[in-house]
Amino acid sequence: MNQILKPSIDKSDFIECDYCKNTLYRKTIEWELYGTKRVITLDYERCKCKDAQEYWNEYDLKKLRIIEDEKKLELMQEFSRKVERIIKNSKMSKRNLSYKFDNFEINNSNKKVFNNLKNYSEKLVSNIEKKGLILVGNNGVGKTHLACSIANKFIENGIPVIYGTLINLLAELRNSYEIDNNISEMEIIKLYENVDLLIVDDLGKEKPSEWGLEKLFTIINSRYENNLPVIITTNYNHNSLVKRLSINEEIETAKSIISRLYEMCYLVKIDDIDHRIQKKKVSNCGNNN
Repeated sequence: MNQILKPSIDKSDFIECDYCKNTLYRKTIEWELYGTKRVITLDYERCKCKDAQEYWNEYDLKKLRIIEDEKKLELMQEFSRKVERIIKNSKMSKRNLSYKFDNFEINNSNKKVFNNLKNYSEKLVSNIEKKGLILVGNNGVGKTHLACSIANKFIENGIPVIYGTLINLLAELRNSYEIDNNISEMEIIKLYENVDLLIVDDLGKEKPSEWGLEKLFTIINSRYENNLPVIITTNYNHNSLVKRLSINEEIETAKSIISRLYEMCYLVKIDDIDHRIQKKKVSNCGNNN
């Protein structure tokens, strides 16, 4: 490109220095492109006297701070948009998103488990810890609350997570078969396989179909091979889970899934009362006449 840039000054346009009254001319750039000349007008010269230099140093510092603040604001806004996308893709309900370590009900029965899981979540978010969790306990002991507390810790740090019951996760795959769906089954499976944290809630509550069990094996095996964490909540122990997931007495696929989960996860047993029933009892007591 035949382009010529030539710095210059316009001696017909000038001001005086506020401090020493020195004449300061308008700076310009003479721009020539393929024989066509243009003049770009810039700021006035900066005086080199001591007072003027002090002024301009302070001016440049303030301007730099403004630019840095604008960059910080832009980064914060981008992070907020990222978190919004993560929340949308996480499949978590408003209730799930409200579950935090700060609002978990601690008592003598669950205090040790609570403290261990809170410390564990910090290590998992920081990628210091690689293993997942199998949270085992009866209904209402807080398994889902604790699992979602870890998920929300991920979200707060801008790290993607996907949550769901097995039925809901598989329903997403079935929906991909719809003609007007713009995402394929393979793309959804890849999301489940590669997301930073996958949470499967209430595993064993519903018996899956043979198709569903095959998909679950594919997802768990991929995360097992790639050392990616899974958090499972369930009411069932190892052997009971194998039975719950087995189909027509064919147990090998179920055994393979549970075997991998137990190898890639810490087993955490939560012994406590059903807090849902306890809350209902307290509420009903207040209504008695």
